[in-house]
Amino acid sequence: MKKTFAALLSAAVILTGALTAEAKVTLKVANSGPDVPANRTVCAADVYADYVKKATNGELELVFYHGGKLGGEAEAMEGIQMGTIDMGTLTSGPAANFFPQTMVFDIPYLISSNAAGWEFYKSDFIAKLREDFCKKTGMRILAIAEHGYRHFTSNKAELKTPADFKALKMRVMENPAHMAMTKGLGATPTPISYGELYMALQQGVADGMECPIANIHDHKFYEVQKSMVLDGHLYGPLLIMINNDKFEGLSKPMQEALIKGADLFCTVHAGITAVGDAAALKTMSDKGMKIYQPTAEEQKQYRASAQPAALEVISKKAGKEYVEGAVKAADEAAAKVAGKEQQILEACMKEAQDLVKAARGN
Repeated sequence: MKKTFAALLSAAVILTGALTAEAKVTLKVANSGPDVPANRTVCAADVYADYVKKATNGELELVFYHGGKLGGEAEAMEGIQMGTIDMGTLTSGPAANFFPQTMVFDIPYLISSNAAGWEFYKSDFIAKLREDFCKKTGMRILAIAEHGYRHFTSNKAELKTPADFKALKMRVMENPAHMAMTKGLGATPTPISYGELYMALQQGVADGMECPIANIHDHKFYEVQKSMVLDGHLYGPLLIMINNDKFEGLSKPMQEALIKGADLFCTVHAGITAVGDAAALKTMSDKGMKIYQPTAEEQKQYRASAQPAALEVISKKAGKEYVEGAVKAADEAAAKVAGKEQQILEACMKEAQDLVKAARGN
């Protein structure tokens, strides 16, 4: 009898251990950004993974594959939809192929400040977009992080107002809305592959280009561009996505950890972006690049010049209702943070750096 009891007890221990092991879940997360510790997405990913692991007592683990190790963004998004990849932190570019309404993120001069952008991403309009996106694609957007503003640069005219864009050959992505925006500013849109862009600018194939500050700095475009205007014509999102069947199959505590952790990811991504942009702008200015911040009146000129043609293009794809909803939600977000933008930005920068230090144990 003793041997039988001992055998049963041993079997119970083994079975309990097996069940515990089976209860643990590991999710593969695709990211196309560089696999560098200082990179903003890597910083945010470390905080996210650390939070989820602690919040679930180690039962849920996020493993990030940076540097496009799980494929390009379009490929990764397809993988998430099919369930061969669990999650991703991806830009909205490929999303329009799955759900055209995400083209509202391409409305030029939609977001007036970082703080307004964060409010916009938390708006009822975006909540509805996320719900519709999930129903149509089978992919759930857990949260939306700031991927950053895009700005114009030039090697000819010093860019300050839309009048300075006249007749410039401006490199833009081969996106109908982006090209319409550039024409509205008076420039000639000139699509060139990103890998060939530095040489094209150096040889005068294009007079200027548009990119986020981090790209302009990291790829040393300031060496072949004399000026930059901080017009912020596009404010890009980074979508934190998960296969919805995978999400629904998780326990409630795991789901809650993923959602709350995604919010922390957004804070860190935005704050580290701001810290990096400030440092990059100083470096480029010290190296001789002329950097201009438009006045509020000049910013209105940009919006009036570029928005109408782009709205027409986007409305045909995304629908007038979605476009009007996005503009209304963005205006409401701007009003909500008016006068507090810098204060909110500085608080986010500090919180982001603190969260990264805590997650990395330094």
